[in-house]
Amino acid sequence: MRLLLLGAAIGALAYVFREPLRGAALDDDALIAKVRIKLDDLMEHPGSVNIEVHDGRVVLTGPAAEPELRAVVRALRAMPGVRTVECRLRPHAVEA
Repeated sequence: MRLLLLGAAIGALAYVFREPLRGAALDDDALIAKVRIKLDDLMEHPGSVNIEVHDGRVVLTGPAAEPELRAVVRALRAMPGVRTVECRLRPHAVEA
């Protein structure tokens, strides 16, 4: 029983500390890579978005489909290591 409780405690700690705490500093290059992966999941054409990161401050520029904008900003703000998101994306109409 003790071994089972010890395993559960270790698993809980590993889950809690698996990623840096929100606001914790990450290397800018590592954060760019994480943002790019997140954009790949959320956008139809993520390659058209330019990403700049300076000390956890993410700046997005380029074109994006209007329905995607809100979800992108919300998802990036929730990412560990991101302190602020400045969205300079230009919305464009979605082709029918």
